[in-house]
Amino acid sequence: MTDLNDSKTPRAFTYTEMMNGGKQKMNASEHQNELDLKQRTQALELNVEQLEKSLND
Repeated sequence: MTDLNDSKTPRAFTYTEMMNGGKQKMNASEHQNELDLKQRTQALELNVEQLEKSLND
């Protein structure tokens, strides 16, 4: 199992993490939710790019 705190892309601290001396803590479900959100965002951005391209043609 990989350590969730050793991600390659840094993320913003939550308020609680800032108050805890800047230590990031994320459980597995939060990590999965963040990955899912990033994947959905990328898919939507691709859709927008395709729509913009089709409108410009």
